[in-house]
Amino acid sequence: MKKLLAIVLAAVILAVALAGCSETADVNATTESTTKATTTTTTTTRTTEDINTTFKEAATGTVYPALVKDNDGDYPYKLSTYKTYYDSSNKTRTVNIGNAVSKLDNLKIPDGSTFSFNQTVGKRTVLAGYQEAKVVEGDEFVDGLGGGICQVSSTIFQAVLRANMNITVRAPHSLEISYVPLGADATVQWNSQDFQFKNNSGSDIRLSVSASKGVLICDVYAKENVDIGNVDIKVSKDGTSYVLTRSVNGEVNYTAYSKYGKPKPTTTTKDKTEKTTKKTTKKAN
Repeated sequence: MKKLLAIVLAAVILAVALAGCSETADVNATTESTTKATTTTTTTTRTTEDINTTFKEAATGTVYPALVKDNDGDYPYKLSTYKTYYDSSNKTRTVNIGNAVSKLDNLKIPDGSTFSFNQTVGKRTVLAGYQEAKVVEGDEFVDGLGGGICQVSSTIFQAVLRANMNITVRAPHSLEISYVPLGADATVQWNSQDFQFKNNSGSDIRLSVSASKGVLICDVYAKENVDIGNVDIKVSKDGTSYVLTRSVNGEVNYTAYSKYGKPKPTTTTKDKTEKTTKKTTKKAN
């Protein structure tokens, strides 16, 4: 009898032990599953960039050898300079100008190389630090990422134009702008329009670009003492078009044509209210 009781007691103890092991395993499995789920959630990469509000990368386009900065090289010969002005109290536009300038200052362009504004500055996105400011879109001034960088491209255009560089890609805005004379601008947009020039000076050059207290300056320096000739820039109006010409030693070697549209009239809340009132009055009569 005692032997039988001992066997039964041993069986009960074994059953309890097995049940305890099974419960512990389930708890551990639940803990492991929870830990994995939490880890997955916390390590998921997130972005604040809205792709719909950024410039799209061009589907096609020539990619030139990457240009690099040369902060320490000696470029003692100043070929040209150009200066424009901006409203530094416009914070978002000022930030955008500064972002573009940071990519361009001390940029070395070897002799025979091509400079691409879009390739050098890069895509204008939220992650790249760009903010919304006024841009030209068709016949309207609207808020868009990177507003203000066209002033940078236009300032560089005028500087390298005076350094007798070979301008290869340039287009005007669709609407009139005020920071350079009409006919002297160079618009850029990531997915459709670039500004490019080729260094045909016979020497490596370096751009010195700065923006401070509302003044944007681009200087062009050369490593060698090259003769760019006597450069003269003129802009004239021919009907509804503006014609920019560059003459070197009395001979025209570059011509650009620009035509600008009129901005779409803006409708204010007051205008809308007055129109609604007039319509209501007519219906009442």
